Amino acid sequence: MILFFMIFNLVFAQQNLTFNLESKYGNGTNINDLSQQEVPYSYFENLMDINFSYDNIFLFSQLEYSNSPVYGYDKTLISDLLNTYYVEIYKPNFFVKYGHIQTLYGYGLTVNMFQDQSTDFDNRIKGLEFIYTPIDELELFILSGSGNYGIKSTGESRVNDLQFNHEVNLYGIQFYTKFGDILTSISNAKTEFKSGILNDYTINQPFMSSDTRLSKDLQAYQLELGFSDFNEQANQNNYVNLNSLNISYSNTLSVFDIYYEKSINTYNKILRKSQDQEGYFDYFSLSTDLFGVNFLYEFKDYDMLYYMPILSNPPVGYMETSSILMSRNQHTIDFSDEIGHQFESRFSVKNISFVFNLSFGAKHYGIEYDQFDPEEGFITSTYNKVDWDDIIKMDFLNKDLVAHKPFRDIYGEFSGWNKSNTFYYKLGLGSQFSYDNISSKNYQSLIIPTQFVYKLANNNSFTIYYESQTLNNLSADVAWDSFFEREKYENNYFSISYNINKFGSISYFFDQEIKNFYNSMNEEISSKNSDWTGFELNFLISSSTQLSIFKGSQKGGLVCANGICAIQPSFEDGVKLTFRSSF
Repeated sequence: MILFFMIFNLVFAQQNLTFNLESKYGNGTNINDLSQQEVPYSYFENLMDINFSYDNIFLFSQLEYSNSPVYGYDKTLISDLLNTYYVEIYKPNFFVKYGHIQTLYGYGLTVNMFQDQSTDFDNRIKGLEFIYTPIDELELFILSGSGNYGIKSTGESRVNDLQFNHEVNLYGIQFYTKFGDILTSISNAKTEFKSGILNDYTINQPFMSSDTRLSKDLQAYQLELGFSDFNEQANQNNYVNLNSLNISYSNTLSVFDIYYEKSINTYNKILRKSQDQEGYFDYFSLSTDLFGVNFLYEFKDYDMLYYMPILSNPPVGYMETSSILMSRNQHTIDFSDEIGHQFESRFSVKNISFVFNLSFGAKHYGIEYDQFDPEEGFITSTYNKVDWDDIIKMDFLNKDLVAHKPFRDIYGEFSGWNKSNTFYYKLGLGSQFSYDNISSKNYQSLIIPTQFVYKLANNNSFTIYYESQTLNNLSADVAWDSFFEREKYENNYFSISYNINKFGSISYFFDQEIKNFYNSMNEEISSKNSDWTGFELNFLISSSTQLSIFKGSQKGGLVCANGICAIQPSFEDGVKLTFRSSF
């Protein structure tokens, strides 16, 4: 009711009022990842953003009616209509925001809250953010509130069936000096693990059945206590408290831009309030432009082995690609346990732009495992540490290396226009290595993405996009002295679009996967060929209104944003409608 009167007053004060509407409809089938059976798949999702401004006040709200949404639970009741809102007040020396807070401090090592509906990610809180600037060189800020964070217990789920209440209180100060900018903050965050979430075997896979250090620790604690005592603890609400000290520094020294941020953390282990652990996030970047060549170096070191980060989303430290096929193999960063580097260079020669990127990383210590000793019985061990040159080489037969779940991405690209600016080309070459033997995902891929655009008269154009990929999924034998191609994929993705000025476009899509299965003798035992095709019409009804109609099938796969990935469901033999309008 309060929100209604605020909107009413703003509207009748004849202030700025805008609406953005997005409606999505889809009806087809989906292939279940586990059973490989076709199941009905449909959605009807409607989101309306409402923006008001009055003098120095800004109000945003989002209304949703979904039955069912692409991701998430149905929202058909009036009580569920208001999906999100916030109010902002600006003054010369302070800023106040109340509602669903989406904000970032530094590079996000302590706080980076946002909503990404394409991956069903939302770690925002509902609360208050206050920033006070008594002088130009000084800024004070406070953040306080609580929220609900959800994740999926299995990749094929369309809803976040694991829910966590969380809250945060943060106090900080930022200095702007001639020696650089310095930001420091202290915060306390609390996460609630609800009763039954750890011992419900239908949903506890991310904690009790995975091969992270967090899950291994919980499994060991379960054996130490015994199942009955463990279940007794797990059947109560449990809390994890995190205390953080964050410091960041940025400056420009001659032609070099440097940034460093560190978050020093203390937290208790899940189910054990008295067992405090120490951890940290480290991030460093250095960029420069020398003789027209741009260089970027990034280093990340995230060591929070027994913690599930919610509010923090540090930099991923690798190139997030726009390639369709490469994004399906994109490395999913573990913000609790990962260390790595990224090098990137961009430059131009005679109107031809070049990009080169190398990124690699691994877990800190590898996964603990049980080893049998004749005198001591089963003892817990950790795989040996590996050097960076081991990760560069990516030798699959190095068992210690594979246990650290390393990845290495190499990508090169050149692009440009011809002299008459009528023809654009982009050609790339990417190599992705990602080893995770316990999960049977030891990928070696080679990808060639290309794009071509040809301009016609009247600003019409043809756009052709083609990618080819070869991907091997390897398996080692028991002795770990040889390996074989357990699965080999050949992928081709092709699309062609004819863009008509002031009207829209018509597009055709072709997505092919050839999957070959091998035995330990490297003999092919079976093969499977799958194709997905579709047509899309995109109409520009006006400068602010667009309608797209898709008919056909689309392959499912990973969709990633800032290292957070979700599996996009496949769509078989159906129709999709998307309507967008601003008014």
